[in-house]
Formats: sequence, structure tokens, C-alpha cells
Amino acid sequence: MFHHVRPSVRLASSRARLLSTPVPVPKPRPAGPPPTPAAPKPSKLDLRPAPIKPSKPTTLSATHIPLKPTVPLPRPSGAPPSPPSLAESKEAAKRDIEDAEAHGVLKPPPQGANWAKRTLHKAIQIAKFYFNGVKLIFIRRKDINLIRARIKAGGSPLTRLEFRLIRTQKSDINKVVPFIFIALILEEIIPLIAIYAPFMLPSTCILPSQRERIESKRADKATAFALEYRHIYNQLKQAEEPAGHLPLTALSLPGASAAVCGILRVSTVGIDFLRIHRIKNHLRFIAEDDKLLAQDKLLDKLSPKDLEETLGERGM
Repeated sequence: MFHHVRPSVRLASSRARLLSTPVPVPKPRPAGPPPTPAAPKPSKLDLRPAPIKPSKPTTLSATHIPLKPTVPLPRPSGAPPSPPSLAESKEAAKRDIEDAEAHGVLKPPPQGANWAKRTLHKAIQIAKFYFNGVKLIFIRRKDINLIRARIKAGGSPLTRLEFRLIRTQKSDINKVVPFIFIALILEEIIPLIAIYAPFMLPSTCILPSQRERIESKRADKATAFALEYRHIYNQLKQAEEPAGHLPLTALSLPGASAAVCGILRVSTVGIDFLRIHRIKNHLRFIAEDDKLLAQDKLLDKLSPKDLEETLGERGM
């Protein structure tokens, strides 16, 4: 009996000892006052502040045009800095022929033709196009002679269309002989001439897409000159005497003749003497064209394309 009681007594005493032993509890540390943030440094008071600079205007007006160039000036010749490569020129000439075939200017090759037949067909069609263009120049001579005879006999006055036709005919007559020589010797390079030297082609021997590219390059060139030569245009504006009238002596300023030729879409090649001569001829043409525009009452009847051409000739 006592053998079974003793283990239970030991177990009970051990449990009582475990329950009576206190478990140490960590004492909380006394909370001190929170740290005070660093006081900001007092800002300095400027007793004599400097004047505030006004903000720069975002747009340029006539009074803000600089008197000195803000960017490097282009070469007076107006030549493009990087002409297209030969591969790019050949690709452009190929697109010009395809565009002419699509618009019916050139007859497309027959379906199913091989490379040799297509090449021969295109060469023949281009030769016909150039032949008809040269032939048209000589046909127009008869029409222009009739116009001059009518005016000399006291008939109806010269119209703007006739005036511009005569001017174009004069230019084509000067180009037709060198063009015929090139066409007889190296006909295949004429599409490349339209890219590198379009001024050598008569107006009747230019494909539609070639004409669009030539006009686009002229417009881009005029825009570039308007941006690059702003300081020269401002100097010319100040040289007006009286207001609205610029003496020819002002074109002797450095770069002035090239700047005026560029914005008028006139060739900038050559020395100042040649450029000033071109400017005089162009201004005489503009004066006569203005008179005929008013005479024929065409100011409100010009097509968008004719209006764009008319404004471009006047540097607008």
C-alpha cells in the first residue's frame, strides 16, 4: 500500500514546487521625453534683393529677330550638303517611270513580258516622251508668233497665261539644244539629271513626279533660307528707304544677294553680280505678273496649286 502512495506524493510535491517558483517578468523601462526635432535654420533676409529677370518669350516677333546669325549659315550656292547616292537616285528614277505609267503618261509594258522586253519597252516609251516634248517646244513657237502678231496689230491685250507661256518658252529654247545632245548620246542618264541637275531639263520633258520633287525641293530650300538668314532679312528691313522700298545698294551686304535669291526660289549659284542680275529680272517678272493678275481679275480665281506657285515666286 505504501509502495503505491510514495510515487504520487513525489509527483505532487514536484508540481507544487513548479507552481510556487515565480517566473521573472521583465520590468518596463521608464519612458523618457521624446527627442525634440532640430529647429530649422532661419532663412536669410535679403534687405537689397536683385531685380527679377523676366522670362524669355516663347515666340519670336519682328523685334526679337537677331542681328547676328544664331546658327551656321549655309553655303551661298545653296547646294545640298549630302546629295542622294547613285543607288537612291536609280530607285527614284524607277519610281518616276512607274508613276508615269500609272498616270498614263508612259505606256506600261505588256503583261507577261520578260526583263529584256520590259527594259526595251521602257526605253522606247521614254524616247517617245522626250521626242514629243522637244517637238512641243517648236510647235509653241508658232503659237507665240501668233500672239505677238495679234498684239502688234492692236488686238486683245496680252493675258497672264500668254505672258507666262512666253517666259517658259524662252527658258526652254535655251535648254533644248544641250538636252537634245544629251538625249542622243546618253539617254539613260536623263532621269538622273532630273535629280542632280533639274535646271537642265525643258519644262516639256519632265515627268509628273519629277516636277513635284523639283517644286518640293525649291520650297524646302526657300524655307531653309528663311530660317538661316533671319538676321540678314532684319538688316535689309532696317535699310529700307523709304519704308517698303529697298535700294539695290543694300544687296551689297555680305550674304544679302544669296538670302534674297534663296527666298525668291531663284538660283543662288555664282557671284553677287550674277545673283543681283537674277533678282532684277525676277522682280521685273513679278511686277508684270502682278499687273496681269489685276487686269485679268484672277486674284479670286486661282487654283490652290497656282496660288501656291504664285506666292512662292514672291517669297511667301
